[in-house]
Amino acid sequence: MRSHPAHKSQAVQLTKNPWAILVLAEDLDLGRRLAQALVHPDFRFAVARPEDMTKFAGGSATFDLVLLHVGRERADGPLLREILRRGESCVVVLSRVATGVERATWLEHGADDCLSYPCDSAELWARLRASVRRRPRKHSQTLRVGSLTLSPQERRAEIGGRPLSLTTCEFALLAALAERAGQVLSREQLMEIAKGSAELAFERSIDVQVSRLRAKLQDDSRKPQILKTVRGAGYVLVPGNPNK
Repeated sequence: MRSHPAHKSQAVQLTKNPWAILVLAEDLDLGRRLAQALVHPDFRFAVARPEDMTKFAGGSATFDLVLLHVGRERADGPLLREILRRGESCVVVLSRVATGVERATWLEHGADDCLSYPCDSAELWARLRASVRRRPRKHSQTLRVGSLTLSPQERRAEIGGRPLSLTTCEFALLAALAERAGQVLSREQLMEIAKGSAELAFERSIDVQVSRLRAKLQDDSRKPQILKTVRGAGYVLVPGNPNK
């Protein structure tokens, strides 16, 4: 990893409680070096091999973010599915062979970000912070909007009893719309909710995220009944959406 002192110059702790980050790497020495390069009052690190993840109290569910260093592991392999199944942790992937296609594949399968490794530690630090900042607000109760059910604390969503596989960005946007069901949210508001997301490079990307959400909700993009476009204003989640 190319070291950079920029993130270490911030002496003030930016969060009241440090974010817990689990570094998963087959090479434990490499995992420890990653943690040392990213040391900061905002972060609390643990390092483990992927097969040892279950030795922690709740697996990945006890961590705000999992930093996954991969070698031959594929995006559609069992490891990422297991991490996502265990809890609400964000997932940032480091890959030595991360082409543009591979990075897109990891994102499509639920990772929040994917970088080529080695990388600049300051950029990685900033991306980790951006990922954990985007986590949806925790609620003591489940959100229900028509046939749509969201559990932000467990980061789970289903519609008509059918589970939805959502990226962190997609979940954050859907949770924000569900919290304000019936209220139109502008692209600017949605951009702010997903601020810093690797999935959002510019404003029109909100349209792409909405299109993907509609596909996962099985909402007809030509005549949407669940997630509607309000021309010139933004998007609205219909309170009494139909079962799917």
